[in-house]
Amino acid sequence: MLGRSRARASTRFAVLSVLVLTTGVLLASAPAASPSPSGSLAKVDASVLRQIHVNGSARFWVLFRQQADLSRASAIADWTARGAFVVDSLKAVASSSQRAMRAELAGSHVAYRSFWIVNGILVTRGTAATLEAAAARPEVSRIAADWHGFVIMPLKGRRIKSIGAVEWNIKNIRANKVWKLLGDRGAGSVVAAIDTGAQFDHPALVNAYRGNQGGGSFNHNYNWWDPSHICPQPKPCDNVGHGTHTMGTMVGRAGVNKIGVAPNAKWIEAKGCESNSCSSSALLSSGQFMLAPTDLNGNNPDPSKRPDVVNNSWGSGSGSDTFYQATVNSWVAAGIFPQFSNVNAGPNCGTVRAPGSYINSYGAGAYDINNVIASFSSRGPSPFGGEIKPNISAPGVNVRSSVPTNGYASFSGTSMASPHVAGTIALVISKNPSLRGNISQLRTIIDNSGIDVNALTCGGTLDDNNVFGEGRLDAYAAVLSAASLGGSEATAGLR
Repeated sequence: MLGRSRARASTRFAVLSVLVLTTGVLLASAPAASPSPSGSLAKVDASVLRQIHVNGSARFWVLFRQQADLSRASAIADWTARGAFVVDSLKAVASSSQRAMRAELAGSHVAYRSFWIVNGILVTRGTAATLEAAAARPEVSRIAADWHGFVIMPLKGRRIKSIGAVEWNIKNIRANKVWKLLGDRGAGSVVAAIDTGAQFDHPALVNAYRGNQGGGSFNHNYNWWDPSHICPQPKPCDNVGHGTHTMGTMVGRAGVNKIGVAPNAKWIEAKGCESNSCSSSALLSSGQFMLAPTDLNGNNPDPSKRPDVVNNSWGSGSGSDTFYQATVNSWVAAGIFPQFSNVNAGPNCGTVRAPGSYINSYGAGAYDINNVIASFSSRGPSPFGGEIKPNISAPGVNVRSSVPTNGYASFSGTSMASPHVAGTIALVISKNPSLRGNISQLRTIIDNSGIDVNALTCGGTLDDNNVFGEGRLDAYAAVLSAASLGGSEATAGLR
């Protein structure tokens, strides 16, 4: 009965996605912190100039004007070809536009790292001379201060008795009905996370790990990425515990511990957060890995092995920060569903943080066992055009899931809510594989199946408001909707 308003929102997303992918300017044209000197130095963020003045050097980003045109990607039906087109386009533009700058940096013996997903170079220790030379180049659009994200650290929760061996949150979104009545546990779909890592051999996670070869053998190539080399060995680890918990909510299951939404889906992970903090280089490297997973040395990328959905239970300190926008754009172009938490900055209105605040990100708010929104759950609207945020809400209070080592714990936060949505996407794709990569249709399914909640304190309507978004997540209704669209069901197996 409310489908028309939601269809308008879906159409807006589709039009905006085309504009963003065609122009690619959201990152490059982000406003500087404050006015800076005229001429080429007008490109430089004031904070970078201050660092140079005080310290004699600074860590900064050189961002380039030219952006890849990815608008044709969604029309490519073949999964492998679509992914390859996106990656090849991004790499080609970065290679050509960065060539002269890289040569100059190398000739001056200045340390740097190049990234193709944002068409940018991270200068790790640049002097005033380095800065001036970069700013003078016409192909450079902006010199930006280094950036970081943070893990949305959960609040310690309390154990709530499971219902028939099913956790309350799983029953609340009716995922258990999807298993029992529709025979769908996520087989054939691949979920991923950018987080603090995961204990891959946790009893609730080991069977779903894509690197599990059986018989106690594991292959971590293409299934795990540790860009900052935090883990002591070349295999998944979690030095915080956050990533193990969020992954458990997506796919976890071990005996009576039915903690995951899609227990037959496969999972991969990138350690984009070294600790509670997530460096810009680790987050961007992880974003690249999701587009084209690599071996453990970062070589031989293979876009065919990219996941269907990436859960991101991390955020930034601002709702208007555009630094990760190019990464989200690229995921959407490649058909990867970009799932984010709304962060824990509530209860005031307008507290949503980036990247969950982006129009083409899908952000999750959190509620409790009584279906009451959590006080910490960030509210909208988004600073980007007043977009309604969150997009949907899911259980995020006293959520029990896996933690290192081989344990279980209950946490609260939008970090706990977001993986419920990612797991539901896996169930939807498993039931109807023809929806793989169709981001607009997947959003519409989750939107239209949400249970409306009348919460208008931050604006919006019963249908879609800045407290609950499209309402409470309903996995069963979403999968039923996907099934009604036709398309053959998935079969179990690795991808």
